[in-house]
Amino acid sequence: MNLWESAWVIARRDFVASVFSRFFILFLLAPIAMIGFSIFFNIAAEKQDRAASQPVVAVVTDSGTATALAETRTRLIGGTSEQSFPILRNVDPAENVQAQAQALLADETGNYSAVLSGTLDRPVLTGPMRSEFTTRRMQLLVDESRRTAALDGAHASPQPVALDRVVTEQANGSLANGRRLLGQGAQTLIFAVTLMLATLLLSTLVEEKTNKIIEILAASVPLESVFFGKLVAMLGISLVGLGLWTGVIGTGLLFFFQLFSNWITLPDVSPAVGWPLFIGLLLIYYTMNFLLLGGLFLGIGGQASSIREVQTISMPVVLLQLMVLMIAMNAVTGTGGLMYWAAYVFPFSSPLAMIALAAKSGALWPHLAALVWQAFWVLLIVRLSSRLFRRTVLKSGSAGAFFKLSNWRKPASG
Repeated sequence: MNLWESAWVIARRDFVASVFSRFFILFLLAPIAMIGFSIFFNIAAEKQDRAASQPVVAVVTDSGTATALAETRTRLIGGTSEQSFPILRNVDPAENVQAQAQALLADETGNYSAVLSGTLDRPVLTGPMRSEFTTRRMQLLVDESRRTAALDGAHASPQPVALDRVVTEQANGSLANGRRLLGQGAQTLIFAVTLMLATLLLSTLVEEKTNKIIEILAASVPLESVFFGKLVAMLGISLVGLGLWTGVIGTGLLFFFQLFSNWITLPDVSPAVGWPLFIGLLLIYYTMNFLLLGGLFLGIGGQASSIREVQTISMPVVLLQLMVLMIAMNAVTGTGGLMYWAAYVFPFSSPLAMIALAAKSGALWPHLAALVWQAFWVLLIVRLSSRLFRRTVLKSGSAGAFFKLSNWRKPASG
């Protein structure tokens, strides 16, 4: 058999052994349970986190000033959000307001970030120097309250004016921003699934090295076939899991949006290449990303002799993937420069960068060039990994040609 036929035999063997095992169901259900619990706990803790992070200001003034500040805050958050301004809490003034302010800031139950005293004409804000957000927002509240009081005193308060709307189909600014978010979402999806599945390749060869199975395989077929076969098998397993997770999560989201369609409005945005081609490129770039990182992890894990050593190198591998994601994000937010182009050229970040390009640009030729470039690196990484494994683990092999064309074609019969 040539290299590809041998790789297919290895891939089929590993795929069947994994998919038809009794632990594969647990492997499929674990991410769904993890995502479900994460969403539940995030929703439950989101409101508490927002309230805990919002600064609270004690208003130690007369009732008229406190009422004016409260009305101004209510009017301003109506056009922004509740978190745009500090929470105002009225406190009755004491005889010594400065001493009262120091006591309020030291009170562990009140959790005050600052204390506002005085009047609208002579306001005094007591608090740490670093509380810039609180200082700017309180200055805005005071200025707006004084302006409103002056207009009311002059009987010149303007009446609210309805804003006439001229509705257009799309605006380039909002469309570009939506496509950036779409590109970042696609990058995160590819990164998360690859992080969850490709890292398993670190321990693929450990058991077979322990049982001496790898030596039998290496003696029967080219070692590149073993590496390619295991990569393809793990890719097939990941696609099975990805299909199931997509179906379950997609069904849940469809039910959710139909149930709350009156309260939720989805953004009207589409990738530059169109949805059918974008989804196809998403699967292709996930495959290339998995093969690139999987080939590297297979080579790294092949040097480990035990599960303990695999666990030791797991954290550096995860950090490596995070670094790749940060490099690829330059393709979404950047417009030029060394890091921007490095995201496309560096082979491990190229799939993530190109899927972001598919969301922003409708050009197709860069994808053809990128896929050829990435495929070259897949072959190179698998070749390097197999040669390194043969030299350092099997302690065999001679210094021959780096690529042998005879391995890639079927041997002559007879």
